[in-house]
Amino acid sequence: MTQRVLNVVTNVGHYDDPSHITGLWLSELTHAWHVFEGHGYEQTLVSPAGGAVPLEPRALKFPNYDKTAKAWHTPIPEGWPCSKTRRARTRSTRPSTTRSTSPAVTR
Repeated sequence: MTQRVLNVVTNVGHYDDPSHITGLWLSELTHAWHVFEGHGYEQTLVSPAGGAVPLEPRALKFPNYDKTAKAWHTPIPEGWPCSKTRRARTRSTRPSTTRSTSPAVTR
């Protein structure tokens, strides 16, 4: 049976004050994605509203912008049936209200 992981990320791009920008801390996603990918898990990325996921600007600077985060800006290996970069996954997420027809896996 295929093991699956549902990664849920934010759509919030700013706090109450629109000049206070925020978003996904990219390495929080990329570290987990890297580990699960290495163990062969099938992963899905969703967000509450679907669509684009803003990135927290501070997360794209040293020391937070590490090798797993940088890998999201490099080409996906040949043969993957998806977009050209991993970052493209955060540009078009499914809404978290979308329900899968697959049976739930519990442990």
